Amino acid sequence: MTAGPGHFALLSSLVFGLGLFGVLTRRDAAGLLMSMLVLFTAPVIALVGFAHEGGGSAVPPTGDALAVFAVVAAATEAVAGIALLLLLWRRIGSGDASEFDDIAAPSDAEA
Repeated sequence: MTAGPGHFALLSSLVFGLGLFGVLTRRDAAGLLMSMLVLFTAPVIALVGFAHEGGGSAVPPTGDALAVFAVVAAATEAVAGIALLLLLWRRIGSGDASEFDDIAAPSDAEA
């Protein structure tokens, strides 16, 4: 049995749902970042799956190229997110995302 476009769509939607569940339920910033990366992986799975269905060697691998671009973009996003998390961890001393609200720039009334 070969995997068709429906299988890739189902897998992509399951991965998206798992990432969305993580984003909605996690409180720590590292968990939120990981859940967002899982959430952004779902379209990559769909892109590769639907590009695979196009088949044939005469067809340019645009789906694969877009998937590689998306993975590189997600990797740079992860590096930037981890750098921000480390900076905030040093500044606040906690990884709880609800405590990041106190970091806002001072308003004109406070200055």
